Amino acid sequence: MMMKMENRIEINGVWYVRENANIDHIEPEEMDLTFSEECCYENNKYCFVASRIRNNDGDEFYPGLSITFTDKRSGNRDTWKEEHWDNNTWFIGILENDPLTMTSLKEELDICSQGKKQLKGFLNRLVDEGWLIKTKQR
Repeated sequence: MMMKMENRIEINGVWYVRENANIDHIEPEEMDLTFSEECCYENNKYCFVASRIRNNDGDEFYPGLSITFTDKRSGNRDTWKEEHWDNNTWFIGILENDPLTMTSLKEELDICSQGKKQLKGFLNRLVDEGWLIKTKQR
């Protein structure tokens, strides 16, 4: 009995049946994608990146946003500290100098006074741009 060898491959002395790679293809319109928009402020010490997500219709954004905060003061990219914030009430508390919020900001972040001013400035700009609504939701 004679074997066909054209569909076989030898790897390290072992023969295998060669198979065609059958990669499933998903049509772009079948994918459930989430679209977002970002706004960034960065200097040599800190980076603030705000993100907001488009609603299912794609023409408006969901209320609320998230901010990724990067502390770059270590000077070494491998040791930068990154945090993710998504509490819009907390953001408004920072803007309004809410005592409880300011205490949590001080306890949770080792951020210099200039960094706090930059964070407030960033949040105020997000209010001006309509990304952050300045009403407490408590």
